[in-house]
Amino acid sequence: MSIEFNKKEITWIIISMILFAFVIIFPLQDPNLLLLLLPIIIILTNTMAKKYAANRFNLKITYNVWQFQRYGLATKFKFKKPIPIGLILPIFLSFFSLGIIKAMTFLQFDYEDNKQKRLLRNRGRIRREELNESDPGYTAAWGFYSLLILSVIAAILNSLTDFQIFTELAKYSLYYGAWNLLPISNLDGTKLFFGNFFNWAVLVLIFFVALMTTAGL
Repeated sequence: MSIEFNKKEITWIIISMILFAFVIIFPLQDPNLLLLLLPIIIILTNTMAKKYAANRFNLKITYNVWQFQRYGLATKFKFKKPIPIGLILPIFLSFFSLGIIKAMTFLQFDYEDNKQKRLLRNRGRIRREELNESDPGYTAAWGFYSLLILSVIAAILNSLTDFQIFTELAKYSLYYGAWNLLPISNLDGTKLFFGNFFNWAVLVLIFFVALMTTAGL
């Protein structure tokens, strides 16, 4: 099962890595250059996990910068052009808080039904052959679980080697997941919230407990 990215996706992923690196190191005067590896590891782990999951749920997903367009309940309450909030918000909050608030909401994924791959399959007593809200929800969930696994691996490596970089990897994997669990706009958390609320609530609890534990590393 191949995992492919188009040129536009690669561009946005690279930009998100650069923004991620900025959020991490600002306003450190003499940052550890190894920190620059964290955005690459974390974002690639998350995006590749969702690409793989999308194939399993017969979706075609593409990555884009997180965009904000609709600001009200009615469809008419929207901007003419979407605002690239994924570029603006992390930088603004970093400067505004002097690096205390590290927003990590850079990317969103758009999806469509991959009818060529979709086959009849059983889900309990219901047989589905069309796209439903749980498909993008479960796809997003795979991304969150991949971050949890990455954080656990980093924590284990930290206990074995006592390298500070593994502590940072465990911490920022959780930060990245926690920020994107927010059920706002077109973030992954929104897809999971409406696709499978129970799974979203469980992940919120897991990330909360994990963040509290990581704080004591």
